[in-house]
Amino acid sequence: MANFTTTAELVTAIQGLQSDENEVKSDTYRYVIYVRKSTDEKDKQVRSLGDQVDVCKEYALNNGLRVVKIIQEAESAKEPDIRPKFRGLLDDLKAGKYDGLIAWHPDRLARNMKDAGEIIDLLDKHIIKDLKFASFTFQNDTSGKMLLGISFVISKQYSDHLSDSVTRGNVKSIEEGKLINRAKHGYFKDRNQYLRPDGANFLLMKTAFKMRLEGKTMVEIATYLNESGYQKWHKDGKHRPFYMDKQKVQKFLIDPTYTGVLIYGKQTVDLATFYDFHPMLSVEEFMQINQLGNKSELIKLAKKHHKRENIKANLMRGMVICDACGEAMHAGITPKKTKDGVVRYFYYRCDTDDCDRSGKSIRAKVVMDYIYNFLDQKPFSSKASYKHYSTEMKRVAEERLIDAKKLLQSLQAQKRELDHRLLKTKELFLNDEDDDIKKHYKGDLKQIEEGLQNIEGTIEKQKEHIKKGQGGILTYEEFLELMEKTGQIMHKIKNMGELDYLCRKLYMNFTTDGKNIISATLSAPFNELYQAKVSQGGPQETRTPYPLIANEVLYQMS
Repeated sequence: MANFTTTAELVTAIQGLQSDENEVKSDTYRYVIYVRKSTDEKDKQVRSLGDQVDVCKEYALNNGLRVVKIIQEAESAKEPDIRPKFRGLLDDLKAGKYDGLIAWHPDRLARNMKDAGEIIDLLDKHIIKDLKFASFTFQNDTSGKMLLGISFVISKQYSDHLSDSVTRGNVKSIEEGKLINRAKHGYFKDRNQYLRPDGANFLLMKTAFKMRLEGKTMVEIATYLNESGYQKWHKDGKHRPFYMDKQKVQKFLIDPTYTGVLIYGKQTVDLATFYDFHPMLSVEEFMQINQLGNKSELIKLAKKHHKRENIKANLMRGMVICDACGEAMHAGITPKKTKDGVVRYFYYRCDTDDCDRSGKSIRAKVVMDYIYNFLDQKPFSSKASYKHYSTEMKRVAEERLIDAKKLLQSLQAQKRELDHRLLKTKELFLNDEDDDIKKHYKGDLKQIEEGLQNIEGTIEKQKEHIKKGQGGILTYEEFLELMEKTGQIMHKIKNMGELDYLCRKLYMNFTTDGKNIISATLSAPFNELYQAKVSQGGPQETRTPYPLIANEVLYQMS
């Protein structure tokens, strides 16, 4: 006989029994595969019908699931009750014809709240006994259904998902769960950029959420954290005191990341899918704290995060570092009315909450003047720099030749795969009697044929490149002319995208004290070219030459 001394032990035991009773017996279930792609979906990252079928069948085979039916549909899921095959599928599930459902991703099943709600309701009633996705992890429990609901919400907003999104036939993993710029309160980031509990600070933050569940005010929570000595982890591995106020408490209370649900721009991801994330609170507790009782309130939450990730300026975004906190500064644009009309000014602002310079900015002109000043000194024009260039170019040319041969082999393998897909898709096209499905296969055939044509052209180019062998190397005079014109070229550029591209080619980052650029790091190979000139008697400067004093003229780009 088991001995239970606390109610917690008894509850745990009962939950274990319930878990055993509710264990999914997937080996006896009858699964139906549902795939969908509508004509209004222009996103090439949505897999074709044929690819979805292949991936779902492979998933079922690898997991020992018995598939008894495959349903393909060529209709949009934006509006409810317009997909006859989907409606028939739900009717068959209710009639007990199938036990489980397999799809590529939740957005294949529903992109409207009526259909999404019906699926979750069928799960609650155990009519759908098991639900599987080939590119999305789902657990049939309360938290899993809530995550599924959030995924449906994001799908309704027609966002890109951070699961195994791929272009047709090309599988590319996306590093999900690594999109947070700074660690969340109570966590630190490990070497893989994953969030890990930060000891006592994790427990303090967990208590803060518990206090909110108990009805404590945000001011009371802020006071508790301040009096308890809460400290925030920084990327240098050190902890610094962090002063909480009502606004900062409100900010972390509405952040679903603490449950393990990361909303980043228009994308959402379950962190537990990628590593052993430890949440501070459950999804249910998060919903209770934020009084999210229905799907429309979830949509509002998602929109709030979408807006937060909106990019306002792309000129050297992420390259300008605040020396006080070591974090990348926010790149922004300020419109200002002048006698000539509205002019937009670029700036970089520190947005780190606990930084002494939080909210303070530096003008983009300071950074650009630093670059112009440096290039005007012709920092790469010397025989030493050219010698380094020519030596490296010979080495690089040899490496590229080896890489080109490897790439040719890869391209030839891809061509064989496309030939196989073309043959298979032709068979599916001829065997399917549904006219709408035939339209999709016809479109698939066209894309595969275009892909074959492109890859055959690339193969020929690679063969020609290999025949040529080592590419030409600039003469000393040509090298000097190119290097000395770099500054002139930058001065003439007016397009922000082109300017950003060239800046990123030249530099890795800049560090500012709020007024001046106090250090900068050149990108390869310009760092080596510059060091070659300095080591051979050029200007004896550090990697941060010519510090500039900020002037009153704002850098503008209309």
